[in-house]
Amino acid sequence: KPTTLGTSKETTMNPHFHIEKKHVFLFFGTLVVVIIISIVIAIVTSGNTSLDMQPKGETHNDAKSTLTPREHTLVDLFRTVSSYGLDEENSAQYLAREWILHSDLLKLTPSETISSKRVIQRYVLAVFYYSTGGPKTWKHNNWLEGDECSNMFWTGISCNDDNIVRAIAFDNAGLQGSLPNEIGALTMLENLVIKNHPLLSGPIPAGIGRLQSLGQLGLYNNAHTGEIPGELYLATNLNYINFQNNELEGELAVQIEQMRNLERFIIFNNKFNGKVPIRQFARTGIKFLGLSNNKFTGSIPEQISNLRLLEYLYMDSNDFTGSIPPNIGRLSSMVSLNLDNNTFTGSIPYEIGNMEQLEYASLQGNYITGSIPSNFLSLSKLRVINLGSNDLSGEIPHFPPDSNLTRLHLFQNRLRGTLPESLGNLKRLEVLFLSSNNFEGSLEASLSGFKNNLEGLYLSENNFTGFIPSSLCSMVHLKALFLDTNDFIGTLPSCIASLHNLRQMFLFSNRLTGSLPASLGGFKKMSQLGLENNDFEGKVPDSVCSNKDVAIDVWADCGGQIPSVQCSCCSTCCPSSTCSFESY
Repeated sequence: KPTTLGTSKETTMNPHFHIEKKHVFLFFGTLVVVIIISIVIAIVTSGNTSLDMQPKGETHNDAKSTLTPREHTLVDLFRTVSSYGLDEENSAQYLAREWILHSDLLKLTPSETISSKRVIQRYVLAVFYYSTGGPKTWKHNNWLEGDECSNMFWTGISCNDDNIVRAIAFDNAGLQGSLPNEIGALTMLENLVIKNHPLLSGPIPAGIGRLQSLGQLGLYNNAHTGEIPGELYLATNLNYINFQNNELEGELAVQIEQMRNLERFIIFNNKFNGKVPIRQFARTGIKFLGLSNNKFTGSIPEQISNLRLLEYLYMDSNDFTGSIPPNIGRLSSMVSLNLDNNTFTGSIPYEIGNMEQLEYASLQGNYITGSIPSNFLSLSKLRVINLGSNDLSGEIPHFPPDSNLTRLHLFQNRLRGTLPESLGNLKRLEVLFLSSNNFEGSLEASLSGFKNNLEGLYLSENNFTGFIPSSLCSMVHLKALFLDTNDFIGTLPSCIASLHNLRQMFLFSNRLTGSLPASLGGFKKMSQLGLENNDFEGKVPDSVCSNKDVAIDVWADCGGQIPSVQCSCCSTCCPSSTCSFESY
């Protein structure tokens, strides 16, 4: 019987076994080769994929290798002003590059006759064109056609005699997108004004700070965002900056003191905050400081008096606090002052009467107390005074005979007493707004001096008494007459029909009596007539509501169980649920 060992030997010596062994080696060898090939393919595929995943801006070396020598030169030149975007398809920089390289009929190349600055200028303008929607949204333009500084300048630019761009100006021209930083390479630019483009957004380019020749910068009524870049303060030749009506924010930097030539700084209607660097503005040549409707805080420092050249100061609609410093009166060049709608307290400084050039003064909507300084009203050049919505008290001071006032707003205070007869000295007055005070007495004497100029007389919510004076009838230009919520008595003067320009007449909440004159129907421009809460009787003439140039709303005592007047065309009859005296 064969042993197990013997069997093994016999098997080993079997010639068929050598054939099987050879097949096994061949199989495993083939398998190893297949695995190696698979690994190599995977590595190659992975490498290609990773290249595809790279940002297009990272592959410029491969792209560059396909350029001609001219194109190499140009692209290297463009990289001196564009830090990104040149190799990113559909970017403004890429589109400008491709236009210069392949489509520009001028085919510029730096040489002995063509400077690098000349080529850069054309490239930067092309970037500006593509960055602001030129091919798609501009309303009218001839950009990318011919020489930008030829006899027919490209729309919105002007050049000097050396064919260098000196100004860019666009007004409601359809620009949208954002302004490119490359604009800072237009080193001879003197004026940059782009306004009224609500779809032009993004930050103010920091590159503008490189424009040492720039004198005027107006980017307003757009939608710019972000803060004012610190680099901007390096453009020290600027004398005019206007960023009003954008979405800008942040604080004003103290570096503004570097701009010694700055005369006009206008940032109305943004979201700026923090304290205003008044001390630093004093080191500039500032004449016009427009800060209205932002979120500035703090008080007016005493150093405001160091702004010796200041003519226009607009700080309204912010969050300023504190009192108005007396030395503001040292601003002898001041023409217009607006501190409306803040939380200023204290009194009006007597020194404000030293501003002999002042024409417009408005302190409305604060918490100012005390009386009105007499020398304030005596300023001969003053045309507008608005002190409404404060907590002023006392009587109205005397007006000088040489007054040039056209508008006097003292509404919503605690002023008292009778109206001074010197109101008659205001020969040029167009609007007198004294509503919501504690004035009293008759109007006869105080209104006798008013003649042809007055257009608005607002005396509502006071304590006036007596008859409505017939002297009103001489105010033939009057458009608004508000005598409501007083204690007037007697009948309505029939001559009032001579006021053909009246649009609004409110007489409600008095003690007026008698019949309504038929002449009320002669007001063809009247749009609002308030007669309710009086003791009128009879009928509102039908002609009041007919033959009008405009639709009219009439309120009268034609409601309740026993109406005191009849009215077929009144829009509101009182008393009723829709009749509210407070709505006027």
